[in-house]
Amino acid sequence: MTINNFYQDKLKVLKKSNLYRQLKVFDNINCEVIGYNNKKTAEKYISFASNDYLGLSQNKLVKETAIKAIEKYGCGAGSSRYITGNNQLYVELEKQLASFKKADEAIVFSSGYACAIGVIPALVGEGDLVVADKFIHSCLLDGIKLSSAKLIRFNHNNLEHCQKILEQNRHNFKKCLLVSETVFSMDGDLGKISELLNLAKQFQALFLSDDAHGLGLDNFKKNQFSNYHLQMGTLSKAFGVMGGYICGEKKIIDYLRNFARSQIYSTALPPSVLGGAIISLKIIKKQQLAKKALANAQFFCELMNLPIAESAIVIINLKTSKQAIAIAKNILKQKIIIASIRPPTAITPRLRITFSANHTKLKIKKLAEILKLELAKNKIKF
Repeated sequence: MTINNFYQDKLKVLKKSNLYRQLKVFDNINCEVIGYNNKKTAEKYISFASNDYLGLSQNKLVKETAIKAIEKYGCGAGSSRYITGNNQLYVELEKQLASFKKADEAIVFSSGYACAIGVIPALVGEGDLVVADKFIHSCLLDGIKLSSAKLIRFNHNNLEHCQKILEQNRHNFKKCLLVSETVFSMDGDLGKISELLNLAKQFQALFLSDDAHGLGLDNFKKNQFSNYHLQMGTLSKAFGVMGGYICGEKKIIDYLRNFARSQIYSTALPPSVLGGAIISLKIIKKQQLAKKALANAQFFCELMNLPIAESAIVIINLKTSKQAIAIAKNILKQKIIIASIRPPTAITPRLRITFSANHTKLKIKKLAEILKLELAKNKIKF
């Protein structure tokens, strides 16, 4: 078998299993997108598949600020932060992020993924233990693999299982890291943050929570970010721009500045991204966009007789990947986009529907009506 045949056979297996991925061209305009069919015709769709939960990627003030940053500083940073790429916008953004999270300090990375694969290997290594929720994101798993630490996973949101693992294993390792998420991206439910932080303190472990899909609704108490707790997140979802960050106690953040390789050896973010992120954070603080996005998800759940959403993410579990693809395609014909999620992205096939602060009740009602008919046609009950 030639090398090319090996790769082609791998793709054939994906296609046969309904797991093959293809890129499509979409231009985002608010919570609507323009989709291009074979690069010839353009059609308008309503999107319920974006992670732009607060609609800030299209916010007029955010865009104007990004343009001004380009005019003042240029399109690119020109180097890593550790040479000449660390301009004043970085300093201001990290200061504001730390204040927002009620932490001592924060560091901004080029993406949430870069944050995960830089932070985790810096915190733990060979001879250390990582205890993580079974549903954590792939970027966190990749960071753990890069660290060479021992990984043991506890059943999703199961505190008793987590504690049992710690009781049986913690004493065998030098350092220990607990890992979970505030909002699980493929399930939409909330992590047990306070309870896991208590376990971290009890077993002298460090706790890393990932707030990538949080909406800015957190009401953290001062000093929650202590020697035991770090929180990472992204600027590419609720913030509407690009980048990742981690915040926590001053000494640990200073340590990460010196040992997180993905931060040290990456070119700094463009000034337009930093400027946009600063304004996005100010808007998040002043306006009620997070509450509106959550309210929209909960309104949809009421219409569908689903359990009330805990986040802006609503999941409908299905039996097969083929079923997920077919339903999403049929809804697409009605000019509405929802995501069909298949393994290995999630454990089981599902429809993933995400809500923005910019969605109107009329559009949400339209989605519910169409989806109810499609689910009934496929004899799907929930």
